Amino acid sequence: MRGNKMLLAICTISLLATSIKSLAQPYTNTPASGSIKQGSNASNKQTPTSLSTPSQNILTLNDTSAVKKETDWFATLVSLFSLGVSGVVAYKSLLKKQNIKLCFGKDIILFPIFKIDAITSCTTLTGVQFNLPITFYNWSPQGGTIERIRLVVVKDGHDNFYDMIWTAFVKIGISGNFENDSLAQPIPVKGLSSVSKVIQFDWMIELGGRQFEVKSGKYKLRIYEWTNDSKCYSTEYESFFTIEDEDFVKFNDHVTRNSTESIWIPLNENHKPNRWLSEAEINDIYPPKKKPKKK
Repeated sequence: MRGNKMLLAICTISLLATSIKSLAQPYTNTPASGSIKQGSNASNKQTPTSLSTPSQNILTLNDTSAVKKETDWFATLVSLFSLGVSGVVAYKSLLKKQNIKLCFGKDIILFPIFKIDAITSCTTLTGVQFNLPITFYNWSPQGGTIERIRLVVVKDGHDNFYDMIWTAFVKIGISGNFENDSLAQPIPVKGLSSVSKVIQFDWMIELGGRQFEVKSGKYKLRIYEWTNDSKCYSTEYESFFTIEDEDFVKFNDHVTRNSTESIWIPLNENHKPNRWLSEAEINDIYPPKKKPKKK
């Protein structure tokens, strides 16, 4: 990757130097020498014998100068075009600022969080954990860093927002359960690359001041992203998920049994299950695109 960048830089600099050199050359007209003038005077005095018509075109010094000027203008235009192309290539390949974006996975995963009293050993529901798979991608040649991420969740039709900071990075272990990978920390994203993480967000009474109300219905979520070159959040992303009645019943059952089993809830339109459909049904759901007319 670094070798390709160096080669591209050398080629770009070479093109720039060639273009600048071509633009810097002054226009010069070659003066006619005395011998040429004398020769032309002598030829004018002689009677033409081999030419059939006196009106036949003869290339003169003025004609040569005009052709040279046209050639110089053409070379100048080519040099200007090469200079512009070289500048665009250099900017997009070497100088373009980082542009880190993100996209969500197809599910958000919920867990009840419990607290065990050290004296009585009683277990109490104290919050909800959210695991959200996210892929960060950067199609700019310049790398950057994700400094922090925040998750905001609100039930549709309500005005109480749950604003959460990232807590940890998790992964699915051999047993199929989520395991801690590391504490949440800045994520470096190289140029022309991507990084995938499962990010854990916790809403707890000790941190948020009130219990997260898990109920049936539609929820909206937002992700705010800060990069190393932004004081304010650089980008905002929105999505939604729906807690179905069966998800609500399952969550309450986990709370009753003091179980930390996960509940997978699809994001956006990913909740649609696999279906066996007829041709008419599939065309109704996914209308065929119109083919362009042949000219």
